[in-house]
Amino acid sequence: MKKTQNKKENYLQCIQEYLLKMPSLSTTITKVLSVCNNPNTSANDLNKVVSFDPVLTGNVLKLINSAYYSMRDRVTSLTQAIIMLGLNTIKNLALSTAVLGAVGGKTSSQNKSMDIFWTHCISTGVSSKAIALKAGVLKSECEEYFVAGLLHDIGKIPLIQCFPVDYMKVVSLAHEKNVLLHIAEKAVFGINHEETGKLIAEKWDLQGAVYPAICFHHHPSQADNDNLHIVERVALGDIFSNILVQESFDGAMAMPENAMLKGLLKKQDLTWSSLIGLQENILMEIENAKVFMQIAKS
Repeated sequence: MKKTQNKKENYLQCIQEYLLKMPSLSTTITKVLSVCNNPNTSANDLNKVVSFDPVLTGNVLKLINSAYYSMRDRVTSLTQAIIMLGLNTIKNLALSTAVLGAVGGKTSSQNKSMDIFWTHCISTGVSSKAIALKAGVLKSECEEYFVAGLLHDIGKIPLIQCFPVDYMKVVSLAHEKNVLLHIAEKAVFGINHEETGKLIAEKWDLQGAVYPAICFHHHPSQADNDNLHIVERVALGDIFSNILVQESFDGAMAMPENAMLKGLLKKQDLTWSSLIGLQENILMEIENAKVFMQIAKS
């Protein structure tokens, strides 16, 4: 028992050291978030901030001219790109670039875990956005759901980066015991990705719906009332994205015996069949979103 406790203390110490070394968000990213969160912001206001960061400027222009948007004529004006993409998309791109920059290099033993991690994050972001649209959220407001879903599992990064071999054991334990990953993480490390995610969100001063989505996607009822719906939809997107990757999944699949899934569907006034109906669109959008992530990685 004491040996196990000492091992968990060592895990926690390594995680704390990793978080201390993790870079803070750059001044540019902080300003972008601040400007985008201001309801009176114009494209020109955002242009003034983005133009000072050549990497982000390049990524904005790459995105608008990518296959994701299929523009007939090449866009070379940053202001025009910002107008066409919208403030939320620029915010998402800035955050995604910052997160990918914070991840750093990968060793060969981390590759598989990180590939699984990003595939799930993209799938959850796309699923959360699709669920929000189905629930009647305005299209202009749905980008926030994508980024909240994209970043919901950010707390896994320190666990995977610090303990790549042990994290694969966590995945195996979750499958063997038929428990969720955050429960297996707690059993092995003494801390789970919701808790480490909260530490990262606080370090980066992430505000709005992203923060509660990171902290409470496995416990939506703990979110404040203002963000409850978005956290519930991210939680639902998280569950559905896991179902989508199952090889046995098809459109005729009966709803899994999952109490949380049933509860979330009821709260969002959705049915399992309506969720199944989103499958084709979600799979297509996941491929589009991979383009978005490749640009952020570059």
